[in-house]
Amino acid sequence: MTAATRGPQLSRLIIPAIIWFFALCGLASGVQAASCPGENLVRSAAASFAAAKRANSAAAFSAAIGRYADANALALYALGPYRKNLPNSRRAAYLSQTRAYMGRFMKKHSHRIVQTNLKVVSCSGGIIKTSNGEREISWKVSGGKIRDVGSGGIWLAVQMRSKFVRIIRNGGGDIQAIFEMID
Repeated sequence: MTAATRGPQLSRLIIPAIIWFFALCGLASGVQAASCPGENLVRSAAASFAAAKRANSAAAFSAAIGRYADANALALYALGPYRKNLPNSRRAAYLSQTRAYMGRFMKKHSHRIVQTNLKVVSCSGGIIKTSNGEREISWKVSGGKIRDVGSGGIWLAVQMRSKFVRIIRNGGGDIQAIFEMID
Protein backbone atom coordinates (compact mmCIF):
# COMPACT_ATOMS: atom_id res chain seq x y z
CA MET A 1 0.00 0.00 0.00
CA THR A 2 1.41 3.36 -0.99
CA ALA A 3 1.00 6.66 0.81
CA ALA A 4 -1.26 7.81 -2.02
CA THR A 5 -3.73 4.93 -1.54
CA ARG A 6 -3.43 4.87 2.26
CA GLY A 7 -4.71 8.50 2.60
CA PRO A 8 -8.14 7.93 0.97
CA GLN A 9 -8.51 4.59 2.78
CA LEU A 10 -7.80 6.16 6.20
CA SER A 11 -10.19 9.04 5.55
CA ARG A 12 -12.95 6.52 4.74
CA LEU A 13 -12.41 5.06 8.22
CA ILE A 14 -11.61 8.18 10.22
CA ILE A 15 -14.37 10.48 8.95
CA PRO A 16 -17.21 8.08 9.90
CA ALA A 17 -15.51 7.48 13.26
CA ILE A 18 -15.35 11.24 13.92
CA ILE A 19 -18.99 11.73 12.90
CA TRP A 20 -20.02 8.81 15.13
CA PHE A 21 -18.05 10.24 18.06
CA PHE A 22 -19.60 13.71 17.72
CA ALA A 23 -23.07 12.23 17.32
CA LEU A 24 -22.53 10.25 20.49
CA CYS A 25 -21.53 13.43 22.29
CA GLY A 26 -24.58 15.23 20.91
CA LEU A 27 -22.46 17.71 18.99
CA ALA A 28 -23.13 16.68 15.40
CA SER A 29 -26.56 18.28 15.31
CA GLY A 30 -25.97 20.85 18.02
CA VAL A 31 -28.82 19.33 20.05
CA GLN A 32 -28.46 17.11 23.08
CA ALA A 33 -30.29 13.84 23.13
CA ALA A 34 -33.72 13.89 24.76
CA SER A 35 -33.77 12.91 28.42
CA CYS A 36 -37.04 10.99 28.05
CA PRO A 37 -39.14 9.41 25.31
CA GLY A 38 -41.44 11.96 23.70
CA GLU A 39 -39.42 15.00 24.77
CA ASN A 40 -38.40 15.88 21.21
CA LEU A 41 -42.04 15.55 20.11
CA VAL A 42 -43.16 17.94 22.85
CA ARG A 43 -40.42 20.45 22.02
CA SER A 44 -41.22 20.32 18.31
CA ALA A 45 -44.94 20.73 18.96
CA ALA A 46 -44.33 23.67 21.31
CA ALA A 47 -42.12 25.32 18.67
CA SER A 48 -44.83 24.83 16.02
CA PHE A 49 -47.48 26.28 18.32
CA ALA A 50 -45.22 29.25 19.08
CA ALA A 51 -44.70 29.78 15.32
CA ALA A 52 -48.47 29.61 14.76
CA LYS A 53 -48.89 32.17 17.53
CA ARG A 54 -46.38 34.51 15.86
CA ALA A 55 -48.18 34.03 12.53
CA ASN A 56 -51.52 34.63 14.29
CA SER A 57 -52.95 31.84 12.15
CA ALA A 58 -55.71 29.38 13.01
CA ALA A 59 -54.67 27.32 9.97
CA ALA A 60 -51.10 27.08 11.31
CA PHE A 61 -52.44 25.91 14.68
CA SER A 62 -54.65 23.33 12.92
CA ALA A 63 -51.68 22.09 10.89
CA ALA A 64 -49.55 21.75 14.05
CA ILE A 65 -52.36 19.89 15.79
CA GLY A 66 -52.67 17.53 12.83
CA ARG A 67 -48.93 16.90 12.77
CA TYR A 68 -48.20 16.42 16.48
CA ALA A 69 -51.44 15.43 18.20
CA ASP A 70 -53.83 12.55 17.78
CA ALA A 71 -56.55 15.00 16.80
CA ASN A 72 -58.90 12.30 15.48
CA ALA A 73 -58.87 10.36 18.74
CA LEU A 74 -59.38 13.57 20.70
CA ALA A 75 -62.29 14.63 18.47
CA LEU A 76 -63.98 11.24 18.81
CA TYR A 77 -63.40 11.15 22.58
CA ALA A 78 -65.02 14.60 22.83
CA LEU A 79 -68.34 13.17 21.63
CA GLY A 80 -68.59 11.02 24.74
CA PRO A 81 -71.69 8.81 24.73
CA TYR A 82 -72.90 10.54 21.54
CA ARG A 83 -70.05 9.09 19.48
CA LYS A 84 -72.33 6.26 18.38
CA ASN A 85 -74.67 8.90 16.90
CA LEU A 86 -72.02 10.16 14.46
CA PRO A 87 -72.93 8.71 11.07
CA ASN A 88 -70.04 7.16 9.15
CA SER A 89 -70.95 9.42 6.23
CA ARG A 90 -70.22 12.51 8.38
CA ARG A 91 -67.16 11.22 10.24
CA ALA A 92 -64.53 12.75 7.91
CA ALA A 93 -66.29 16.12 7.95
CA TYR A 94 -66.57 16.01 11.73
CA LEU A 95 -62.88 15.23 12.18
CA SER A 96 -61.80 17.96 9.75
CA GLN A 97 -64.12 20.57 11.23
CA THR A 98 -63.08 19.69 14.78
CA ARG A 99 -59.39 20.10 13.89
CA ALA A 100 -60.21 23.52 12.36
CA TYR A 101 -62.22 24.39 15.49
CA MET A 102 -59.23 23.45 17.69
CA GLY A 103 -57.01 25.69 15.55
CA ARG A 104 -59.41 28.62 15.95
CA PHE A 105 -59.67 27.94 19.69
CA MET A 106 -55.87 27.89 20.06
CA LYS A 107 -55.53 31.11 18.05
CA LYS A 108 -58.11 32.78 20.29
CA HIS A 109 -56.23 31.65 23.41
CA SER A 110 -52.74 32.01 21.96
CA HIS A 111 -51.67 34.35 24.77
CA ARG A 112 -51.44 31.16 26.87
CA ILE A 113 -49.35 29.20 24.37
CA VAL A 114 -46.07 27.85 25.69
CA GLN A 115 -42.93 29.35 24.20
CA THR A 116 -40.08 27.19 22.95
CA ASN A 117 -37.90 27.66 26.07
CA LEU A 118 -39.38 24.59 27.73
CA LYS A 119 -37.61 22.85 30.54
CA VAL A 120 -38.54 19.23 31.22
CA VAL A 121 -39.43 18.97 34.89
CA SER A 122 -40.23 15.26 34.96
CA CYS A 123 -40.99 12.34 32.70
CA SER A 124 -42.86 9.28 33.86
CA GLY A 125 -45.45 6.88 32.50
CA GLY A 126 -46.04 8.73 29.22
CA ILE A 127 -46.53 12.08 30.95
CA ILE A 128 -43.95 14.77 30.33
CA LYS A 129 -44.13 17.74 32.66
CA THR A 130 -42.56 20.91 31.34
CA SER A 131 -42.18 24.48 32.52
CA ASN A 132 -41.51 27.67 30.62
CA GLY A 133 -40.71 29.57 33.79
CA GLU A 134 -44.26 30.88 34.13
CA ARG A 135 -46.46 27.80 34.16
CA GLU A 136 -46.16 24.05 34.16
CA ILE A 137 -47.66 22.10 31.27
CA SER A 138 -48.20 18.33 31.28
CA TRP A 139 -48.20 16.40 28.02
CA LYS A 140 -49.60 12.86 27.63
CA VAL A 141 -47.53 11.22 24.90
CA SER A 142 -47.71 7.77 23.33
CA GLY A 143 -47.20 6.24 19.93
CA GLY A 144 -45.33 9.29 18.68
CA LYS A 145 -48.33 11.58 19.20
CA ILE A 146 -49.52 13.98 21.87
CA ARG A 147 -52.71 12.52 23.34
CA ASP A 148 -53.61 15.33 25.73
CA VAL A 149 -52.28 18.54 27.26
CA GLY A 150 -53.01 19.85 30.73
CA SER A 151 -52.17 22.71 33.03
CA GLY A 152 -53.26 23.43 36.57
CA GLY A 153 -55.11 20.11 36.74
CA ILE A 154 -57.24 20.94 33.69
CA TRP A 155 -56.87 18.58 30.72
CA LEU A 156 -57.84 19.56 27.17
CA ALA A 157 -59.57 16.23 26.35
CA VAL A 158 -61.78 16.35 29.44
CA GLN A 159 -62.70 20.00 28.86
CA MET A 160 -63.47 19.39 25.20
CA ARG A 161 -65.60 16.35 26.03
CA SER A 162 -67.51 18.26 28.69
CA LYS A 163 -68.26 21.10 26.27
CA PHE A 164 -69.17 18.89 23.30
CA VAL A 165 -71.43 16.59 25.35
CA ARG A 166 -73.18 19.60 26.94
CA ILE A 167 -73.85 21.14 23.52
CA ILE A 168 -75.23 17.90 22.09
CA ARG A 169 -77.32 17.28 25.24
CA ASN A 170 -78.69 20.84 25.07
CA GLY A 171 -79.52 20.16 21.41
CA GLY A 172 -81.78 17.30 22.43
CA GLY A 173 -79.13 14.65 21.76
CA ASP A 174 -78.91 15.63 18.09
CA ILE A 175 -75.33 15.35 16.81
CA GLN A 176 -76.09 18.21 14.40
CA ALA A 177 -75.74 20.61 17.36
CA ILE A 178 -72.00 19.94 17.48
CA PHE A 179 -71.63 20.53 13.75
CA GLU A 180 -73.26 23.93 14.17
CA MET A 181 -70.85 24.80 16.99
CA ILE A 182 -67.63 23.70 15.25
CA ASP A 183 -68.53 25.18 11.87
